[in-house]
Amino acid sequence: MNLQYKLYENGNNDTSNVLAEVLKNRGIDDYNRYLNLDEGVVKPYQNLDHIEDAVNLFMKHFNQKSQIGILVDEDPDGFCSAAMMYLYIKQMDSDYPIDYILHGRAKAHGLSDDVVVPEDIKLLIIPDAGTNDVTECEKLSNGQMDILILDHHEKEEENPYAVIVNNQTSNNYSNKNLCGAGVVYRFLQALDEENWNEFSDDYLDLCALANISDVMDMRSFETRYLTDMGLLNIRNKCFKALVDAQDYSMSGKINIHNVQWYITPILNGMIRIGSPEEKELLFRAFIEQDEFFEYKKRATKDKPAETIQESIYDRAARLCKNAKSRQDKQKEKCVSQIAEIARHIPQEDKVVMIDTSDILDNGLTGVVAIKIAEMFNKPCILLNKFLDKKTGKITYGGSARNIDNSPIDSFKDIVNSTNILDGRGHANAFGIVGLEIDKKDDALNRLNDILRDVEYDSTYRVDFIMDIDDVNIKIVTELARLEDIIGQGIEEPMLAVENISLTKEQFEIFGKNEDTISFMIDDIKYIQFKCKEGNQLYDWLQNAWDENDSVVFNIVGKPSINEYNGVRTPQIIIEDVVVVSTNNSDDDEEW
Repeated sequence: MNLQYKLYENGNNDTSNVLAEVLKNRGIDDYNRYLNLDEGVVKPYQNLDHIEDAVNLFMKHFNQKSQIGILVDEDPDGFCSAAMMYLYIKQMDSDYPIDYILHGRAKAHGLSDDVVVPEDIKLLIIPDAGTNDVTECEKLSNGQMDILILDHHEKEEENPYAVIVNNQTSNNYSNKNLCGAGVVYRFLQALDEENWNEFSDDYLDLCALANISDVMDMRSFETRYLTDMGLLNIRNKCFKALVDAQDYSMSGKINIHNVQWYITPILNGMIRIGSPEEKELLFRAFIEQDEFFEYKKRATKDKPAETIQESIYDRAARLCKNAKSRQDKQKEKCVSQIAEIARHIPQEDKVVMIDTSDILDNGLTGVVAIKIAEMFNKPCILLNKFLDKKTGKITYGGSARNIDNSPIDSFKDIVNSTNILDGRGHANAFGIVGLEIDKKDDALNRLNDILRDVEYDSTYRVDFIMDIDDVNIKIVTELARLEDIIGQGIEEPMLAVENISLTKEQFEIFGKNEDTISFMIDDIKYIQFKCKEGNQLYDWLQNAWDENDSVVFNIVGKPSINEYNGVRTPQIIIEDVVVVSTNNSDDDEEW
C-alpha cells in the first residue's frame, strides 16, 4: 500500500455544507461573500503610492504630444499590460505617437541589456517590470527621458529615477496579489477620473488574462472580482481568437481554470520559444492592428488545399498553438535528459540543482523545472551560464520551482536566505540571477543546511474522507459547482473514498491505449486515465480471470460533472488508488 492522504490542517470532515468546508480549507471563512463578490471589494486606487504623480507625469507628456514608448515585458502579463496601456492611449487619441519596444531574447525582463530605447522617446512606460532597474533608469533619465513604472514586483532597492506605482511598495494598498496588468488597470481608472473618461473597464479582459497567467492568488477578493468581471466580457480580438482556437478543449466554458490550462500555456509557448517576428505579430494582434495574410490550408480527405485570407488574430492564435507544440517536444526531450542526471543526485539533497547549460534553452528552464520538481518531489533549480555584458563575467541564471503541497510557503525566501543565491519573481516560481560559477556547490550546501529538517511527503490533502456508502450525487454535484471558481490558491476539491468493493465485471477498460478504467456506483461515474504503469487496480484487473473475482480498494479523486451530448453525469476523476484486498477464484491475495 502506498496511497497516503489526510484532511487539510483545519479540516473537520464536515459534509453538512461542503462548499463552506472546501473554501474554509483554502483559507476563506466568509464563503458566502466569496461566492457573491461585488465592486465593494475593490480598493480605492488612491491608496497606491505615487498614483497622482504618475497621472500628472503622463498628462504632461500627453498634452504636449510627446513621443511615448511602452516596454513589452517577456511574459503574458507583460504583453497584456503593455497592450492595455497602448490601446488606452489610442482610445484617448487615435493619432497619438507611440512606440512599443520588445525584448530581443526570451524571458528577459525590464530594462535588460537587449533593450534599445529610441532616443526620441520622451516618456518611457514600463508595465510589469522596472522597479529594480535602478542603473538603467539613471542612464535613461540623464538623457532627458521621463520614466513611468507600473509594476507589482517586490522592491529590492530605491529607484529615484522613475515615478513608480507598485502595489507591493504601497503600505495602504493591502492587495499584494495583483499582477502588472492589475496595476495598469488601476492607473487607467485614475486617468479616467482625470479626463472624465469611462475607458478603463474596456481592458478588464486583458487584466483577467494577466492575473490568471501570472498565477495571482485568487483567494484575494479584489483580484478574484476583477478577474471574474474581465472574463464575463472578453473584448480584445486577440484574446477572443485564442479562446476560439481552444474552444474544443475548453468545452465552451470560459473560467479561470480553463484559461489557466488552455490559453496561458499557448501564450507562454509563443513568448518562450517563438521567433522575434512571431512575438511581434502576437503583440500587434493584442493591440488590434487589423491585418490579413494569405494562408494556405492543407488538404484533408474532405477538402483540397486552399489559400484563404487569415486575420492577424487567427494567425496569432495558430502560431501560439504551433509554438506550444514545438515547446512540448523540446520539453519532453529535455526532461528525459535532466531526469537522468537528477537520478544520480544524492537522495538526501533537499533541492534538485543542475547545470543545464548544454541541454536546455533559457526559455524552457521554468517549464522543465516544474516537471523535474514533480518527478522527484522536491524543489528544483535549473541553471544556465550567461555572459554578463556589464562585467564580462560568466555567471549562472535560471529558474526555480517549488512542488505542490510543499511544506515551504515561499521557496524564494529560502533561496534568498542563503545570501548566495538571488531569486526574483513569485514565491514559488521565480528566476535566479547572477550566481557566481564557483559558488554553485556552496549554494546547494547552504540550501541543504537550511532545509535539513524539512520533509517532503507525497500525502494527498483531501477535503473529506468518506466511506463509499456516504458518497452521493448531491455531494458530488455541490462540489462540482466550484468548477468556475477554481484558480491559484483555490485548488480543486479532493475526496478520499474508502471501502469500494466491486467485481471484475463491474469495471470497464477502454481508450486508445486500453489504459482508462471506469465504473459506476449509485449513478456516479468513477474514472481514471493513463493508469497502466504501477497501478494496483489495473494490475489486478489484468490478472483476475473470472468476472466474479472481487477487489476492495480506496481512491482519492476530484468531483466534476461530465457533459456529453447534453447529458450531465456526476463523476469523480480518480487521481490515485490503492488495493486493500482481493478475492480471486484461484487464490486469495492480500495487498
